[in-house]
Amino acid sequence: MNRSNKHRHVQRKIFIGIGYPLLVAAAFCTMVPLLWLLSSSFKTADEVFSVPIRWFPKLPPRITSSPYIVTDAYPKIKKPPSVDPETWETLQPELEQVIWVNVQEHIAINPRLVSSVISEDMKIEMTKGVWQQHVATLPTEVWSGTTESIVKAVESSIIPETIETILNSVYRQVNLGTIEIEDIEFNRMEVESVKWDADSDTLQQIHEFVIPEPIAALSYDFQDESNVQLTTTISSPVPVNQIRRIILPVRGDASYHQLSLAISVDATTYKSTQPYVLDTALWENSVWRLHGIPGELESSHISMRQIETKAGLTNDETAKPDMALETDAENKLFLQLTIHRPAYLAIVWNKLTSNYRNLWKAVPYNRYFINSVFIATASTLLTLFFCSLGGYAFAKYQFRGKTILFGILLASMMVPFQVLLVPLFGLMYDIGWLNSYKAIIIPFSVGAFGVFLMRQFIVTIPSELLDAARIDGCSEFGIYYRIVLPIIKPALGALTIYSFLSSWNGYLWPLIVLRDEAKYTLPIGLANLIGIYRQDYGMLMAGTLLSLLPIVILFLAMQREFVQGITLGSVKE
Repeated sequence: MNRSNKHRHVQRKIFIGIGYPLLVAAAFCTMVPLLWLLSSSFKTADEVFSVPIRWFPKLPPRITSSPYIVTDAYPKIKKPPSVDPETWETLQPELEQVIWVNVQEHIAINPRLVSSVISEDMKIEMTKGVWQQHVATLPTEVWSGTTESIVKAVESSIIPETIETILNSVYRQVNLGTIEIEDIEFNRMEVESVKWDADSDTLQQIHEFVIPEPIAALSYDFQDESNVQLTTTISSPVPVNQIRRIILPVRGDASYHQLSLAISVDATTYKSTQPYVLDTALWENSVWRLHGIPGELESSHISMRQIETKAGLTNDETAKPDMALETDAENKLFLQLTIHRPAYLAIVWNKLTSNYRNLWKAVPYNRYFINSVFIATASTLLTLFFCSLGGYAFAKYQFRGKTILFGILLASMMVPFQVLLVPLFGLMYDIGWLNSYKAIIIPFSVGAFGVFLMRQFIVTIPSELLDAARIDGCSEFGIYYRIVLPIIKPALGALTIYSFLSSWNGYLWPLIVLRDEAKYTLPIGLANLIGIYRQDYGMLMAGTLLSLLPIVILFLAMQREFVQGITLGSVKE
């Protein structure tokens, strides 16, 4: 007996020493996709596709001046495997010089790049970028030729059109585009001949005769001050009380500094209620709303708060007095842009939350979320009601054709949904339910699996218990509501999670039925984030992570019933 107990004790130790670590490793492996999803939701697009893989988001740099050069945009130049080290020592400088000469030639003839400041850091990063984009992909046989042939092959592989793309990824500077004014009638008008004035000699105007659209390139330095201000006076085509919004195209420098706008006319000043964060190096429209309530697709607009003053912007707000006096005319608007450098913790917060903030700018995420919650909740409640009723009828009532009907019900589980897609769409069209929630909710309110699951649980309830309720005068629906439903709560919990997940993740059928974007569900809305030419996977990860919250909350709320539903009947009494 002692030997047997000792043997069991040894087996238990072996299981704890080997089994537990294996279980922990398996649990971690199942958590890796979720952890990657969580980490990627805080990354920029460059970090998501970085090589080697970056598991955690990178902290933003401390940018004190702009323009600046991104020093880690591309990996270092590596020696091709087929080139020996001695030859590479003399070949590498020559190839880098050829690449840089081609880059300079393209910059010199491209008006958009003329304003770029040439520096040693730019030379290094541009050379690495061209190498990574073109030279690194050359065939192996190229590197087995002579030095002249290799140099010629490298020079011919450079595509001028990509040099601007590479420059945009390494050279960061704030640019301002042409201002547009939209009135309350949704008429949009461009403001011509805008002349920006800076509080220091840091602004370069690039006019219309140089490039198709005039822009202003801004350089700033936060060594001494934490604010840089630009001012201009424009003639508005409509009175200020008729302006719905002002659109200012901005190309940021990905410094996560903040841009604020103040507008002064006569004795009234409009100030932005929140800043515009320079979190990207791409062109975006900063939209500043003066009047009107933004729609669901305009949640990214920054509202302007009206402040009554005596003379517009005052000297305390560093507005120029002579410019402020020009706002006496009714349609003369004095604009003041302020670039502010917040504390570094605020910059880190802006960087980590940029995907979530941009998510609301790209799509009406709130509307998609509410639509999905409504559809999934309504579909789940109807499924629980009708499936439990059907299961109760098949389990406890005797009627002609019961066995045949139940067999047909089980057979329908083997028919794939794709087979029913066309006839179901035709039916929805005939009854006029297309582009409505009814077409998504009602056809799937009764499922064969749900009826089968409910029937299997209800059949275990003793019929004597139901007969006793009938003797006591309980109605048939009262028996179902007061006796059957409380007993099958574990099964209802399991079916709730199954039905909610199925409706929440539904994509194909809502995509076919719905036409109005305001009625889209989350899967369709998140799919719209994937464009033809650009995919922001960081923002997609953020939206997907938020879409998991209702599922997690539902599972935690129904966890007890779900586990009971799985384990019910597993122990023999």
